[in-house]
This record gives sequence, structure tokens and C-alpha cells, in this order.
Amino acid sequence: MINKKDICVIIGSYPQNHMDTALVSLTLEGFKRQGYDTCLVSHTPLSYDLQKSSTYTIISDENFALDFPSPSSIGVFFANENMYYQTNWGNRMGVHSLAILMNIKNALYLLKNKKYKSFIYAECDTVLNSNDHKLLESKLNEIDFMNKDYWFMIENSNHLIVPVTTLFGGNINYFDNILSPISDETSYLNTCEPANSYSLESLFSVLFCMNVDEKGYLDYVKPREIFSSKWLGISNYGSISIPEWENEFNVELDIVKQRGGDENNIFFVLWFSDKQEPITIKFYKDNVLLNVVKTTTGILHHWAYDMGHSVVWKAEVYYEDKLFKVIEKTTEEILWNIWSFFENKDWNSKIN
Repeated sequence: MINKKDICVIIGSYPQNHMDTALVSLTLEGFKRQGYDTCLVSHTPLSYDLQKSSTYTIISDENFALDFPSPSSIGVFFANENMYYQTNWGNRMGVHSLAILMNIKNALYLLKNKKYKSFIYAECDTVLNSNDHKLLESKLNEIDFMNKDYWFMIENSNHLIVPVTTLFGGNINYFDNILSPISDETSYLNTCEPANSYSLESLFSVLFCMNVDEKGYLDYVKPREIFSSKWLGISNYGSISIPEWENEFNVELDIVKQRGGDENNIFFVLWFSDKQEPITIKFYKDNVLLNVVKTTTGILHHWAYDMGHSVVWKAEVYYEDKLFKVIEKTTEEILWNIWSFFENKDWNSKIN
């Protein structure tokens, strides 16, 4: 059985507005009501009420932004019988991972000196309902959590083993020892190198998944497959999707290289959207207008243009007759980013 007196829940936070603060409060209160002590960590200021609500609070200014030395393989992908597309969103996924890691290390140092044995780490939007908390406790008892070095849920992404970093836990001394050599950007990036990517998931994959410790536990299940709360994980890169509300409209547009065929084309890719809205997109090559397209968000769209001797590619998205988003990349950075590409299995398709 887990002994909650020997466990402290570390809650990672980065509140930017009142909605972020509300999520931190709900996550914090949920674990407190289960009888856990809590340690709230952040590299931005926290309200006095939040600080009072947590057993411990650590606020650090170690808000590092990583500069990746090579393209990261971590990203999203889509495939069907005709095409394959993957992207790391301009090689920016995971730039704040070192800052998050330093928050975790600061908490581990404190909790070790406070004589706790184990910890659970939860991101600020780990809002679980009462049934989910019971399920989590049952799972921890089932795997004998108090005697495990670590516990991670696992997501399989594009044939990669990706540990979930929004909810995990383990032995404080074990984690403190494993993470102690990583103290700056250089040591972080060097440790991630075998994974070809630099997110926190990549780091933990190297440290905990490539050579599984006999006292570690990898749980091949995704959080949303076992937990029922609609509020779980609703914060994503600064955007919060409140369940059963009309969520804010957004457009994800990407510019990537061609893989396969003559590899002489640049692709603009409009990612999936939960909302179907009419938009207009203007495509530019070296500041010369190539095309104006009227389309509707929802499904994935793509447009290809001959690379030629281009230098800069740009797209402007207009929504409700107003400029909504601009994306711009140089040909050099598009070709350099080898993990972001579009591959069509029928290269006889029309190229603009």
C-alpha cells in the first residue's frame, strides 16, 4: 500500500493569466483532498493564495530557453494511403524543457531534505475527478509504487517509446541521483543526443526507457485511455480548451520540405482543426505573391510550389477579412529541418 505521508506531489506550473492560475488551483486542490502534501514549483510569480494553499512553494528564475543544435525528431505526423506528413513545428517543441527539469530538480532537493521517500509529478492541468484519483491510487498500489524507482505511462509515437511527462513519479533519491549530472544547457543537450530530439520526453526516454531498471515500471497506457476527466490536459502551448465551451479558433500552418520524388518542392500544410471556418491564405515566394487560396479549416490541406532559387517563403492567413496569422521560413532552415517533411506517394499530382 502507498503511504501518503511519505509521498509529496510536485505540481509544475507556469501561470500567465487568470485561467492558468485557475487550473493550478484545481490540480492542487484535487491532490490535497486525497491527503497528499504538495510542492508547487514555478519560474513565474505565483499568487499569495496559491502559495498558502501548497505545503511547499518554490519559485525560481531559471527559465531557460534551449537552442537546439540539430533538428528534433519529436513532433506530430499524419499518414494515409496516399501521403505522409510529419513536423516538429519549426523545431521549437520542447524549448522550455530544461526550465521544467530545473523546477523538478529543485523540488526533489527540498523533498529529499524533508525526508519524503517518493514523489508524484503532475503538470498544472492534471485536473482529475474523484474516480480518476481512486483509479490512480489503485494503480500505484497495484505496481507497488513505494518500492519502485520510477513509474511512467508510455505513449507510442511514430514507432518511438515516449514517456508521459505530465504525470509520473518514483523514488526521490533515485531521481535525484539520475538527474544530478544535468545542470545546464550543455549537459542537457548532450544527454538527449541519443534520442535525436531535446524535449523532456526525449530526455526521460534516454534516462529511463532505453535501459529499463529492474525496479522501474513502464506502463503502456495513455492517460486519456484510463482517466475520464474532460479537464485533464486541456492546456496546450498557452491555449486552454475548456470542455463543453466554444473554444477559441486557431490555425496551425506549416512550411516543410519534400521527401521523395525530385525533392524540389516546398509544401505549405494546413493542420487539422476542430472547427470548420472559412479562411483565405496568401502564399509568397521571396515576397512575390504566388497564389491566393480560399479554403475551409477542418481536414488537412496541402499546397506545393517549386523551390527554384528561392530564399524566403511566407504565408498569410486571413480570417473574417483580418490578418490572423503569418508564418515565414527561409529555404535554408526548411531544408535543414530534416524531421519536418511532406511525402506524396503519387508524385504525378499537380504541383503549383
